[in-house]
Amino acid sequence: MRNVHVGVRQGASAFEGWIEAQQANAQRHLEDAERRIEAERQKAVRRAQALAQTVVTQAERVVDEAARRFTPPVAPAPPPRPAARAPQPARPTPTVRPTVKDDGFLDETRAQLGAAARGAQDAFTLGLGDRAYAGLGALGDALQGEPLAAAFHHKMEQERARDAADAQQYGAARATGQVLGVGAQVIGLGAFLGPGALLASAARGGRIAQASPLILREYAALAGAGGALGGVGQVAHDAQKGALGTPADYGGAVLGGALGAAALSRGHVVQASGMAGLTQTVAQDTLNGGVNAQTATEGREAAATAAMIGGITGGMATKYSDNMSRTAKEVAGETVSKIRNLARGDKTEGGRKRKEDLPLGGYTIPDMRSYRNGEVHEVIESKFGRFARLSKRQAEAHAQLKNYRVDHTLPQDVGAAVGLPAALFFPWDRAKADKTSGWEGTAP
Repeated sequence: MRNVHVGVRQGASAFEGWIEAQQANAQRHLEDAERRIEAERQKAVRRAQALAQTVVTQAERVVDEAARRFTPPVAPAPPPRPAARAPQPARPTPTVRPTVKDDGFLDETRAQLGAAARGAQDAFTLGLGDRAYAGLGALGDALQGEPLAAAFHHKMEQERARDAADAQQYGAARATGQVLGVGAQVIGLGAFLGPGALLASAARGGRIAQASPLILREYAALAGAGGALGGVGQVAHDAQKGALGTPADYGGAVLGGALGAAALSRGHVVQASGMAGLTQTVAQDTLNGGVNAQTATEGREAAATAAMIGGITGGMATKYSDNMSRTAKEVAGETVSKIRNLARGDKTEGGRKRKEDLPLGGYTIPDMRSYRNGEVHEVIESKFGRFARLSKRQAEAHAQLKNYRVDHTLPQDVGAAVGLPAALFFPWDRAKADKTSGWEGTAP
């Protein structure tokens, strides 16, 4: 028994020694890990300091460049006149070939090219390039202790001043650059979305001859919906900038949305979006009593940007709807017919489809019927797609029935329904809203 107790004590002592050894080993590993973590932290601090120094250097370079652009050069002081010297004997003057120095021409050329490049950048980035450049400069100022919002506002004022100076001094060069920037957008979007996708109505097929055109009540409903979208877009814009717009701002937004929607009847989402942007900007300036020399420039930029946004989203929606399944196209066509019935003030028949007898014999099965005052008002055939056509019986029904209506929805109609709201909601006038132009509710 004694041997057993001795063995137990020895085993316990060995186990305790093993535990102590493991604890010492774990402690060493922990200390090593702490040293590695501290080393990595110091490396990260050094990298962050280097990055901050780089950003500050870039910001200082931006400020210096802006100062050089907008600070008139100071003429150097004339050198002091040397003291009178005794007359020296005349020396033969060596023959020196004259050199042509035309730094003024080179400076002017560089200024013209710079204005064109900045115009192309503004057009290609939808005016967001200036904000990115100002944000970089503001970040450098913020790292030196200046409030970020104030620094960004100051940098944006510098960018706008530079653009205004370009437009005034080098208007032709800036306009040329803007044209090139828009051309680069068209080429890039064409490569991404496919030929004709930017102009959502191009190469997408025509409406069949028997399709019923919109009536006045449908135009009114379309314009009302566009006006409502314009108002909602202004609400979203006010929420984004954190300030309430004036009643004139909302009036201009509603008017722009209404005219843009009314122009959608032919599916030209690019033109309709551009019209909405131009109308909204000019109407807001007019109603606010702030029409000035910049109104035309702002209207042109708003129209170009809204057209681009509407074209991008509308082109993608057009391409998507053109590739939908046959069943999905049938559902989409019938949905459009129901919306038309609602705009006309009619109710849509529910339940299963039923046949319609033709006066000269035979029958057709329309997609739906509309009702007014409890009676059938129109017999409706819904079509969707570029290649949709009427069958023989449907063509006979169109010829024989006075209340037979054909609705034909094209892919560009879907693109228009998606593209215009996107253009109205996109804050393409944010640069104008940042200005201290005296408008109540539009200053940041």
